[in-house]
Amino acid sequence: MEVTAAAQEAAGRSARPGAMREYKVVVLGSGGVGKSALTVQFVTGSFIEKYDPTIEDFYRKEIEVDSSPSVLEILDNLHHNDCDLRGDPQRS
Repeated sequence: MEVTAAAQEAAGRSARPGAMREYKVVVLGSGGVGKSALTVQFVTGSFIEKYDPTIEDFYRKEIEVDSSPSVLEILDNLHHNDCDLRGDPQRS
């Protein structure tokens, strides 16, 4: 998973001396494509074959970015078929 330079810069400005940098990630995509499976595999190292969908899950993982300890906060959202990201009904 690649962390962009802009995200690194934003995290660096808000970091307290001695504190871990925090990065926030939202996983988006169509329903049933494996967003949760990939997220759980990244965080825990194990692949889930069966998953009970929920509205959203939140994960934290300590990682290293540019040799600095950091925390990755991941929000795994359930896909909503009737709305796009702006809240407008999708046209079929």
